[in-house]
Amino acid sequence: MPLAGTFSTMTLPDLLQWIGGARKTGTLLVERNRATKAIRVRDGRVIGSSSDDPQQRLGQFLLSRKRITEEQLLQALTIGTQAGELLGQVLVEMGALDSEELRGELRAKAEEIIYSLFDWDEGVFRFEETVDDQDDVFPVDLRIDDILLRGVKRYDDMTMIRGLLHSPGIVLRYTSKPPGPDIFSDDSSRAMYAAIDGERTLAEILLHVHGSEYQVKKFFYDLHEGGFVEIAKSKEREAVGVPCHSPRTRSAASCEEPGLELSLEPVPDLDLELQPVRATPGPAGRTAAAGAPTLPLPGAPTSILAGADELGDALTRANRMMTAGEIEGALDILNALYRESPADDALRRLTAEAEAAFVEKAYRHYLPANQVPILTRPADSLSSERLTPEEFFLLSRIDGTWDVRSIIQVAPFREVDALRTLKRMREIGMIELCDPP
Repeated sequence: MPLAGTFSTMTLPDLLQWIGGARKTGTLLVERNRATKAIRVRDGRVIGSSSDDPQQRLGQFLLSRKRITEEQLLQALTIGTQAGELLGQVLVEMGALDSEELRGELRAKAEEIIYSLFDWDEGVFRFEETVDDQDDVFPVDLRIDDILLRGVKRYDDMTMIRGLLHSPGIVLRYTSKPPGPDIFSDDSSRAMYAAIDGERTLAEILLHVHGSEYQVKKFFYDLHEGGFVEIAKSKEREAVGVPCHSPRTRSAASCEEPGLELSLEPVPDLDLELQPVRATPGPAGRTAAAGAPTLPLPGAPTSILAGADELGDALTRANRMMTAGEIEGALDILNALYRESPADDALRRLTAEAEAAFVEKAYRHYLPANQVPILTRPADSLSSERLTPEEFFLLSRIDGTWDVRSIIQVAPFREVDALRTLKRMREIGMIELCDPP
């Protein structure tokens, strides 16, 4: 019988110690905020990992480490889709990486998935004692004791870091003390330092550099302790600035409203994942949460939302809304339910179906993949708008040349969230769509 629970009932260190001490063989699945990470073990040793967290896909991981550019990623994805090749293979063929560099990045990615679990202060887990004979794309061999030693140190670091950088709305600025060359150990550190402008929030910088919370906050914490940066102010999460580096190279007046028949299927992020994935079939043949290991966890509380019905009634209402074509309304209900009941299997399945239905409808009706978004007015005139970090990121990539497909592929958050954000920006008149140049 599988072991299932939450980090509030069994902490991650205790869970790993149990796996190592009992020399377990199987797969540990952990989920938080729609992201699932899978850790494969054999005889109590970690042999592989995978994640459907957008920030930990191979393309985003390489972007965060400045091993490739967004343009190279888009080119590789296009080639890979046409040739049916994996992303890593295409990048090697393009000369962006050599084979040894790719192997090193895959190893670093596999280990980061494991250690990043220590950044999660909450999550639901399930351990399946099943033997999977299929090898990982890039195997690892790590002792549980070594993982715990490094992971607990990372947990302690994050606790200290969050004490200072406690809000995603914190804005940093440079002090009069310039950092020495020893601060910039690689291109990613230089990019993070350059992203500080006295206006961008931590949340915006994290998306801008495609970095993980630990990577970005640890670097900024060290800069603060060294006296190189200071906290300038703190903004509310939704009240953020507008990117000032979004050239408006095409005029909104030159656009024509696209017809509904301009639908194109989105190009998948062909990734070198480290474990086979199981996807839930969605409407019209699409798959929900593609690349995500399924995590069927039992149990759900009856109290969902203030003044709402029980879980079953709320799911029924969401299902009826989906049947009536009110997919976004259903998603709003399901997302609120998920915050209360992340372990409910029926909720997870219905949410996956709703998200797949919305993605399909969005590309068909609202945001054809080959259409080019443009700003309806100059970027600096939007400075008073209340933008989320996700809106800030998407606006910063709208330059009159990138189409919807390209913007979605480089976004370090989920496809459904990026599409909902772009749709909202279009509905309020912030952007328009044009035919590709």
